[in-house]
Amino acid sequence: MKRLSSALLAVALLPGLALADAESTATVAPNSEQAQQAAPATPSTSTEVKKDEKAKDPKAAAATPPPQNAIANAVQARTPEEQAKQGGFQFAFGLDHYLGTGTFVDSEKYASLVGAPSLAATYLFGVGSVRLAASARVSAFYEYTLPDTPNGRRFFPQDTRLGLVAPALFRDKALTGISVTPSLSLVLPTSQESFTAGLISTVGVAAAATRSIKVGGGGFDFRLTLSGAYGIFTSPVNGIRNQAPSAPGNRDSIGNQIVIGRPDEPFAAINGMNPAFSGTLGGFMNWRTGGNLLMFAGYSYTRSFNQPATLNPNDPTLPQALDSNGNQVGRSGMGGGDVTRSFIGASYQLNEHYNLDFYVFTLQSPLRRENDKWVVRAPIGSFVDAASNNTSFIVSLGAAY
Repeated sequence: MKRLSSALLAVALLPGLALADAESTATVAPNSEQAQQAAPATPSTSTEVKKDEKAKDPKAAAATPPPQNAIANAVQARTPEEQAKQGGFQFAFGLDHYLGTGTFVDSEKYASLVGAPSLAATYLFGVGSVRLAASARVSAFYEYTLPDTPNGRRFFPQDTRLGLVAPALFRDKALTGISVTPSLSLVLPTSQESFTAGLISTVGVAAAATRSIKVGGGGFDFRLTLSGAYGIFTSPVNGIRNQAPSAPGNRDSIGNQIVIGRPDEPFAAINGMNPAFSGTLGGFMNWRTGGNLLMFAGYSYTRSFNQPATLNPNDPTLPQALDSNGNQVGRSGMGGGDVTRSFIGASYQLNEHYNLDFYVFTLQSPLRRENDKWVVRAPIGSFVDAASNNTSFIVSLGAAY
């Protein structure tokens, strides 16, 4: 699979915000606030009242309910405040398609078209005065274009994600109108990549501060999120363990040995060190245009720290070679890296159950090297190497019940 798909698969190993998962997969009953604002119709003394007479009658005009657009009646919750009014079981299905920018550079070498179905179930309930939302989400990737994996594998099931959210648990009604939503997340290994890494679970905590502002018939929703996570693995090393030639399962159907390594080494292949801690800071915005159209954008920064290969700076097994900047290639302590995720797009609510989204998504490291200087990359678009497929055009069909 192209580098875009590899990056998307890497996301599954990183902790996601339980709040973000809940907001994107939860469903909601028709907006109760808007239903209350619509006054019941006043009984008419005549069934033959003309339209122009209604228009002249201020009482009749005031009693006429305002028109409801599809977003106002949508099943999908857009804010924690909407989610806090929900109850019972809800289900959401999504079908995304990613088209990598490398497809336009060289369709024979870098084409990347990936389908991503997902299914989420949410149960919304209350404990005393506290509203809670418990969710579970499964997803997968399937590459339609020619994959570049060694075995030509196209189907990639992702890890199962569990979440517990207390939507709009705290709210400052007097001054700022900001509500705070805490959440917990748990990632269970159901992908081949996690099995290879030895993942037991990734535990995450998060908090989101949200604020909605009404403007005319629409408005803006702002959200700031902060999360942290810790990965639990059977081994600090992400690698394929060595197996004896006679070990069960180490031969394919025609007798070829699958895992080959030196007899005196524990791993036949090493992909690096497993992640330990990570932290994410993100900002997101929705613009409700007042009709069936909703515009959205978001940006997040994640810093991760991997398990240390050694804590001794004088470890004799550390490589002594230097890179082009004169730094030692092998270092002791925790390694790691950073990555940004950004998107911008629009969502059209077809009816109360279905929505169609189109957006541009970029996953990349925030800095790039130009000679002896570090340069900040643009939030949207990987302009240095478009063939990397770090940027995708995404069409998504969602259904919520």
